[in-house]
Amino acid sequence: MTRQTIKTRIAEIVPDIIGLRRAIHRRPELSGREFGTARLVRDTLNTWGVPVQYHLGKTAVSAKIVNGKGPVVVLRADMDALPIQEENNVPFASVNAGVMHACGHDMHTAILLGAARILNESKDMWKGTALCLFQPSEEEEPGGALGLIKGGVFPSKAAAVFGLHVSADHKCGCIGIKPGSDYAGALNFDITITGCGGHGATPEKAVDPITCAASIITELQTLISREKPATEPAVLTVGRIRAGTGRNIIPDAAVLQGTLRTYSDELQDTLTQRIKQLAMLTAKAFGASARVVFEKSYPSGYNAPELADRFKERIKSFLGDGCVIDRTVPTMYAEDFARYQQIVPGLYVYLGVVPQNKKRIEEIHSPRFLPDEGAIETGIAAHIVFALDILGGELT
Repeated sequence: MTRQTIKTRIAEIVPDIIGLRRAIHRRPELSGREFGTARLVRDTLNTWGVPVQYHLGKTAVSAKIVNGKGPVVVLRADMDALPIQEENNVPFASVNAGVMHACGHDMHTAILLGAARILNESKDMWKGTALCLFQPSEEEEPGGALGLIKGGVFPSKAAAVFGLHVSADHKCGCIGIKPGSDYAGALNFDITITGCGGHGATPEKAVDPITCAASIITELQTLISREKPATEPAVLTVGRIRAGTGRNIIPDAAVLQGTLRTYSDELQDTLTQRIKQLAMLTAKAFGASARVVFEKSYPSGYNAPELADRFKERIKSFLGDGCVIDRTVPTMYAEDFARYQQIVPGLYVYLGVVPQNKKRIEEIHSPRFLPDEGAIETGIAAHIVFALDILGGELT
């Protein structure tokens, strides 16, 4: 196949891939329950003659396309949805109450299916192995990537790994690329404050854990504003508070749940100690006590600069100079794709999904997130261009 025949073939299969995307979107599944999605992926690939295997209790699928001796390239898509009630009025809206593909993983899965189909059809252009991983549980720690790594499904000697995420930052037809550090390492924490319950009318006879919790939340933000170097990004968010059973009842305890995001392990370790110290000392000042529990989430991501530079040139050559957006600021989102990047060189890019005639759309994780399906063609092209570069394919 030539450059033009690849482009033509992508355009030819896009209607089918859009149909698959809509089928996946219509029946979303939460993390660890992607049985129907995995079955659809397996059956579709079987129909196209692509060899497949189930993994992780039939919630993951791998497609291993072997074409002689050569390097191994891994292409990855995540398949899980979110516990969100969809508010879009479209024919393919979710029929599963309270579950929605609000993060675009339906797009990711469909795009990788399209890429697998074309790679399987274009073996005259490359040598080696293209491994397509359809991964569950990106949205829920410890993440499906860890399971595929521990199970030996992800090859530790692969030449490179590639993935993408839909982005409301960019127009359809564009790809954002940030070399180096991108996507933060996340640390979850729970702070349990124990006081002494009582009646709201006599707070002096109680130790109020809610008041203490409010003070801890405020003080935690000073770690970011006053103790973190201005040159190092970090975000600390308390996203959940659990306390109390009635408006006039001072409870015995309150629980804060939050997340800390950094790119530097050293900074994360320093702030971890300070969170614990601050919570315990503040609680003591209120006459209460605090117990702090930390749980590592996903590591920080790192896009190999040499892969980013090569991909930029090749995707520009394939799609045109205007398709690449150079991103200079890393995102504070977290992604378990970073687990693969800890093992082999990797590149994770942003696929623009904002329609050309709109300035903006709802962000990911919104019940009204609705990406432009025109981005599917660009997404398939990105996978093909990256894979052919690693596998020695020349797009003439």
